[in-house]
Amino acid sequence: MKLLLLTLSLTLSLFASSINFEKDLETAKQKAINSDKKLMIMYSTPTCPECNYMKKKVLKDKEIVSFVNENFVSVIMDIKEDEKILPYKFIGIPTFYFSDAKTMELLSKKIGGTREKQFLQIVKNVK
Repeated sequence: MKLLLLTLSLTLSLFASSINFEKDLETAKQKAINSDKKLMIMYSTPTCPECNYMKKKVLKDKEIVSFVNENFVSVIMDIKEDEKILPYKFIGIPTFYFSDAKTMELLSKKIGGTREKQFLQIVKNVK
């Protein structure tokens, strides 16, 4: 039964058209812990041009969507609305933090926007 559910969820994630972003960090952490996945946290604001480019173009790429949904639980945090609960300091946006959900150990980070091919390499290199 577990194998069937896993196969179904992986199949659905392959056909997903967008990354499954959780509503808040705590929900994302719990889902990542329960599913033995890493966290991908994006710091952003609605008015950030590079953030919007990443959301509308790069994070819609089918290969990126599939890989991220399969390996990460993701959340977008608004640096203004969520300022008091941001887990990491930042110097610019967008910033992507890849971390262990249990310990919140930072595994990797990417500051700024990038193209699809480069972003895919970044997420594939997170250990």
